[in-house]
Amino acid sequence: MPIAVENHLTLCHLFLPTLCKVNRMNISAPNSNQMPLMNFWGLSLLLLLILVFQFVGYGISVYSLSFFLGMETSEIKYLMSHPDGTAVSINISRFSNLIQFINYMGIPALLLTLVNRTSWANVGGYSQKPSVVKIIAAIFFALGSVPVIAVLNKLTASLPYPDSLAAIGQKLTDARIILFENMLDIQRIDELLFCIFLLAFLPAFLEEYIFRGLILKIGLTHYKKPITSILFQAAIFSLLHFSLFEFWGIFLIGAMFGYIAFKNESIWLSSISHFIFNTTSILIHFYLSNIFNNTGIASNEETILVNFSLALPASIIMALTMYILVTNKRIKE
Repeated sequence: MPIAVENHLTLCHLFLPTLCKVNRMNISAPNSNQMPLMNFWGLSLLLLLILVFQFVGYGISVYSLSFFLGMETSEIKYLMSHPDGTAVSINISRFSNLIQFINYMGIPALLLTLVNRTSWANVGGYSQKPSVVKIIAAIFFALGSVPVIAVLNKLTASLPYPDSLAAIGQKLTDARIILFENMLDIQRIDELLFCIFLLAFLPAFLEEYIFRGLILKIGLTHYKKPITSILFQAAIFSLLHFSLFEFWGIFLIGAMFGYIAFKNESIWLSSISHFIFNTTSILIHFYLSNIFNNTGIASNEETILVNFSLALPASIIMALTMYILVTNKRIKE
């Protein structure tokens, strides 16, 4: 499933001057007694916990699914790595993904928050309620980014890579496609809602909290220029997605979300955009799958989205909504 990104030179030229100014957010160097690990030691611990809980989550998913489904662990492991499109395989993919994601995203985020004696509301800036105008802008920003991102990812994938690197990138891409195709084999509305919860709501909440909350906050207390912190968290965000052909796309969306969070001192709006983008991707896939099931005509997201005539007006929508999202000027509602 494609991941949001926006690569528009007009946006860069428009906002980079602001980004290069000294950080004026109300974030000072953390007090070692109050927030002892809101620093690079804390970041190292966070990344280590993410790695450790990937293995923990995998183990929990294998044994819990084996228990509830009455299957051997070897069968569960095989269907997790070789999904075959059966109902059992689809449910194993969905619930193992749910268990693992909560483990390697949720638990590390909770532990680092507790160790720093702070709260979710403080890290996420949840007390900063966004205006209705900005919420609407966040929705349209996400919608506009979908075709732009698709075009950018296609261009990135077409770049010349060394054969060995291209082989690794293709292997990662194929594995992702098989996994998402299996999870998104949706026949009923309740399945659609579950996939939206799993692949849109949870990432919008937990990924934004970790990358635009914890990691961005750590960067802003260490680097003098906000742009460095924003690009830093975006790089980590992209690397942890393990997708060579989508690296720059993920990096850029991470940077845009980071800038939105920085300017609003909150992850509300970036979370909303993240949720809408992922939900849009799921709905497009669901729509195309229904067309295939009803008519036998096969299609995919690229057929619709990789379209420069669509990407151009979409990029204009992105630029306009981005301006609304990052301006601090009060807008009458």
